[in-house]
Amino acid sequence: MVVSKANKLSSVFISRIKYSAQSSIPSAATVKNRDIPGTSQAVKDLLRSKISSSGTVSSLEKTDDNILKIPSFNAKIPIDISFRSKELSRERKERRVYKKNALSRRFAKIFRDSAHKLGTDATFGAFDRVAKEMSVTEYNAMVGVYFELAEKSHDLEYALDHIGKAFEVLKTMRDRGFQIEESVYGPVLEYLIDMDMVDEFRGFKDVISEASPGLVERLGYYEMLLWIQLGDGEKVEELCGDIDGNGDCLTLLQESYLLALCKKEQKDHLQRLFEIIDITKVRSSDLLANIFGYLSKFSLESFARKFLWELRESDEGVKNVSDLISIYSTCTPNLTVEDTILKFNKMHEELNVMPSSTSYEKLVKYSCDSNEVVTALDVVEKMGEAGVTITADILHSLLHAIDEVLEFNLVRRIHSIMCTNSVKPSSENFRSMIRLCTRIRDFEGAYNMLGNLKNFNLEPNSSMFNCILAGYFREKNVCSALMVVKQMKEAGVKPDSITYGYLINNCNREDTITKYYNEMKQAGVQATKRIYKSLIDAYAASGQFEKAKQVLLDPDVPARYQNELKSELISALASHGKRADALILYEEMKETKCQVDPKSIISLIEYCDSNGDLNTLVQLADDLQDDHSWIDGFFRMILFSVRNRKSSNVLDLLKRNEVRLSKKDIHVEYHFDEVFWAIAETEPTDVKLGMDLLRYIKEELGFVPSRKSLDFLLHACVNAKDMKNGLLVWKEYQSAALPCNVLSFLRQASLVLLLANMHV
Repeated sequence: MVVSKANKLSSVFISRIKYSAQSSIPSAATVKNRDIPGTSQAVKDLLRSKISSSGTVSSLEKTDDNILKIPSFNAKIPIDISFRSKELSRERKERRVYKKNALSRRFAKIFRDSAHKLGTDATFGAFDRVAKEMSVTEYNAMVGVYFELAEKSHDLEYALDHIGKAFEVLKTMRDRGFQIEESVYGPVLEYLIDMDMVDEFRGFKDVISEASPGLVERLGYYEMLLWIQLGDGEKVEELCGDIDGNGDCLTLLQESYLLALCKKEQKDHLQRLFEIIDITKVRSSDLLANIFGYLSKFSLESFARKFLWELRESDEGVKNVSDLISIYSTCTPNLTVEDTILKFNKMHEELNVMPSSTSYEKLVKYSCDSNEVVTALDVVEKMGEAGVTITADILHSLLHAIDEVLEFNLVRRIHSIMCTNSVKPSSENFRSMIRLCTRIRDFEGAYNMLGNLKNFNLEPNSSMFNCILAGYFREKNVCSALMVVKQMKEAGVKPDSITYGYLINNCNREDTITKYYNEMKQAGVQATKRIYKSLIDAYAASGQFEKAKQVLLDPDVPARYQNELKSELISALASHGKRADALILYEEMKETKCQVDPKSIISLIEYCDSNGDLNTLVQLADDLQDDHSWIDGFFRMILFSVRNRKSSNVLDLLKRNEVRLSKKDIHVEYHFDEVFWAIAETEPTDVKLGMDLLRYIKEELGFVPSRKSLDFLLHACVNAKDMKNGLLVWKEYQSAALPCNVLSFLRQASLVLLLANMHV
């Protein structure tokens, strides 16, 4: 087992954390001219210095003993490796944050990119030289990247090596007097807990508590998680013994223990503790939320009502009652949205408290997450009637949900609510509403929303006008689109790179492309990656393929854009009749091991002409790594085979990829609908292929074909005048308990007529 390996190799971990740093640093061409605000001057100088004419960096002098010693390790990073004995919980991954702000994310990106391209030895060895002058932000980023590499690894020794390096960095932070924040150490401790690495956990915990004595009580949360993970009931019980009902309030350590018990749903321990604790002594709002979420999940209503009444009678606790009711109501399993709202209202009435703005917000978000957007709008209207302010966050939840369920017309109802209630919208809310209006071609409504901005002391911005501009271009209404740009300037809003991107992308003449590009430069708008992509697409659309290729040679194009722009060029060439050129460029990128956008590979499959080589398409589909892209490319290849009389290969291709098609997280039903549709529309109709596919879906993949698939297959039988197979398909409707609709009824009638004519 991996866990036993981890325990056996604890000594490896200890021995690997005291190596000396490497004495050379990597090429830093990508950061040569980059200004990094907040970076220590020494790090800036290091990144920008020592670059020779060839773009490499000269070696550094050996560091002295007082400077951070970063353990040495292999320069190449293993790809796609993981040594977990069990999956890390999705919840932990979702909430994990290595860095606290954008600045530390920037450092992490620098470290990560350099490590992947040049090797971790050289990259981190470079920072050894200036360790004394590094800031806490830079140290945090280093710990985050070390841990990230360890967590992704399949190689146990490699992972332990990197955990050891993170340990050394934390020790250096301690020695320099830096505080270690939970956003830095939390993911590492959780990882060690998941891997049952007790000795390593204790080592990290000691260093953290020495560096930040104020965190000792908070570390109790992770200690409790460790003993729960190990199944050590005696140790868990010992820690629970520290939680009692004495004192004016629970200590931070006691709250940390309770929080861990709730997170891990320790029913027996919690049942006993709920009998003795005074809920009014809990200070942490996070703990209160977790307690009521737990009570709701396991339907412990008696405890929930008892705690709510105690808080209701408390001067401080009453402030949290409404929010806790909202949490309790929305966490109950197997409850419809309507029943959840009834429960929410009933509990507020019983406790005689008014719903707060934040509790309404939770209820709205819950309804939106359940795709019950109309119900969520009803709740918002009730908020307005109660005089509760409708915040920008509530509007954001509604607008996002409308986008998800594609009920764009509901934006009008939101606008109506805004005009009649106490609402505090943001500029982003207005941008979203304007965009949704353009999706239903309500450009008048979009302009009305622009006019209403002043009622909320908001100003129009370029993103709002860009939504209208994009809407008109979708409708091919170029005149109205150009009028938007004029109105934009008249309103004192300067067009930005996105504006010019739309203008360039919708040009079909070289002189117009040049006009907008020059206008953009004269306006002082910097060319972005989007602009370069728009130039490639526009030149390709106007037949200027050499011009499209020359965009990549522009000296102003940053080197970091090259791969994405080459991918864009592949798509542009393939979609405009130059697939052979696109394929050559793709092969060149593969040979040089450049990353190609999956969409570009899919475009090479999609735009293959009828004489295309199926083996080439198979290889292109195999080049797609992630499942989402692969399933898209694979079924486009299947559609090509059906439409171009190469159907004899279809079943072989499906059987060859049966394992991948059977994955639970891959939904193939929609794609098979398209295949049956292609069979029905292709002349002559290949009914045999359709029936073979039907058997394959049922017997090999093990799912019931959809109504659409059966409708298209029945249509194919009617077209081919194949009564025998038509009747077999009709039986499939009955087997799947699918009721007859108009189309299937008409097709059944056609079969009956066909049968009658045969008898005549």
